[in-house]
Amino acid sequence: MQTIQTYLNRIRQNYPAIPAITDELGTFQSSTRAAVTKFQEIFQLTPDGIVGKSTWYKISSLYTAVTRLAELDSEGTSLGIGSVPPNVVLRQGSRGQDVITLQYLLDVIAQYYPNVPSPLQDGIFGNGTQQSVIAFQQAMGLAADGIVGSLTWNALYNTYQGIEQNVPSNGTGGNNSTIEYTVQAGDSLWLIAQRYNTTVNAIKNLNGLTSNLINIGQVLKIPVSQSNSPIEYTVRAGDSLWLIAQRYNTTVNAIKNLNGLTSDFINIGQVLKIPRN
Repeated sequence: MQTIQTYLNRIRQNYPAIPAITDELGTFQSSTRAAVTKFQEIFQLTPDGIVGKSTWYKISSLYTAVTRLAELDSEGTSLGIGSVPPNVVLRQGSRGQDVITLQYLLDVIAQYYPNVPSPLQDGIFGNGTQQSVIAFQQAMGLAADGIVGSLTWNALYNTYQGIEQNVPSNGTGGNNSTIEYTVQAGDSLWLIAQRYNTTVNAIKNLNGLTSNLINIGQVLKIPVSQSNSPIEYTVRAGDSLWLIAQRYNTTVNAIKNLNGLTSDFINIGQVLKIPRN
C-alpha cells in the first residue's frame, strides 16, 4: 500500500488534478481512495477506487515514465544537449562526446518508441548503437543505413524536442477548465484558438496578453470547453499515439477508436480527433 501511495504522490506532480494523499503511509483511507479514483477517471479506468490489476499496471507504468523522464531531463542538462544538432557524421567505430549525445537522444526516444532499442551510453558507436540508429531511421522513414548524418541528426533533435513538449509538465491539468500549451513553430493565437474551440480574446484575457505576438516555447493557458466535442490535434515531429494520449489524459485505444485507426502509425501533419475527459 505504501508503494501505491508513493507512486501516486509522484505522479501527482505531473497530474495535479489527482488529490494529495494525507492518510498515514500504509493505510488505505479516504484520501488514498480519492486519489486512486481520480487517477482512474483521468486514464479512463473504472473509477471504483480499487487498485486491481489494470489500475496497478497503469500506476506503475506511468510512475516509471515520469520518473525516467525527470532523470533523462537532468542528464540532458548536464550533457548540454542544446537545440542545434552537432555538425558531424557518426558511424560504427566513432567515439567521443558526440556519440554520447547521440546515445542520450536515442535513450530518451526509446522510452516512447518501443521499436527503438536503448543503446549503452559509453561514447562508443558499436553494434548496439548502430542497431538503435537503424531502428530510429526506419521509424522516421529515413534511409536505414546506420550512419548519422544531417538528416538523421535533425530527425533525432525534432523527435527529442517533440517528446519534451508533449509530455505533461508539472502543473499541467490542475484546472479542468484550462490546459497549458507550449507554443510551437508555426503557431498563432488564431490557430491555437481554432484547435481548442475557443477565441483569441479568451486566450489573451486568460494570459494577460496585450498583443497577438507569441513566441516559440511560451506557455499559454488555454480555456477548454466543457462540451463533449473532440479536440482536433495536428500531429507534429516526435509525436506518438502514446504521447498524445498522455498529454490529453486519454488512452491510445480511445484515440484510435474515435479516428478509425487500425494501427499505432501516425503521420506528421495528420489531424486527429482527441476525446475530451
